[in-house]
Amino acid sequence: MKIELKKYKLKHTPIREELSKLFSDTSSAISLSEIHDKLKKYDRVTIYRTLSTFSNKGIIHKIMNDTGAVFYAPCRHECDEQGHTHDHIHFECQKCKNVECLEVEPNININLNGYKIEETLVNVRGVCPNCS
Repeated sequence: MKIELKKYKLKHTPIREELSKLFSDTSSAISLSEIHDKLKKYDRVTIYRTLSTFSNKGIIHKIMNDTGAVFYAPCRHECDEQGHTHDHIHFECQKCKNVECLEVEPNININLNGYKIEETLVNVRGVCPNCS
């Protein structure tokens, strides 16, 4: 999926172009450490700011597993600054450590009296089809 920066009213800068290509070329979530490794010519602050901009614009979303590791994945829906929520399952393979967004709505019925639930995030661990 090619990320069109103009669609999100973003200027074309080298870091945005490279990060956009990185997300366009992958089918799974990318760990923060992998992003740093692939974009070594940029300092961490520049990478964090660009990731934050992409997240705020609805281009990517952040995934955190139970150990605190951070991953980023492109939004597969029509997200933008006003509407950046969607329910799906994040699957982490215990063998290859790959993290994927599975376009399956979690079938969870939660009733919290007085609370308005806007998004459901579910992290699932197991073994992916490639490692089975």
